[in-house]
Amino acid sequence: MLELDRKKLDIVLARQCLNVTELVKLSGVSSSLLTKLFSNKCTLTTKTLGKISKALKVDPTELIKD
Repeated sequence: MLELDRKKLDIVLARQCLNVTELVKLSGVSSSLLTKLFSNKCTLTTKTLGKISKALKVDPTELIKD
């Protein structure tokens, strides 16, 4: 099961001088879905991971828990 690593995501966002609101706009992933992912209340799909990593121009493995 894939899990979004919030700490890794925050590092990538900081590196790119972005915030979560800007990530929502860039990725097309809703803020409510991101909130659920951050609190592990829903499962991260490969499609959602792809949207987020594509928006941030990083490899998907940089955003998931090891």
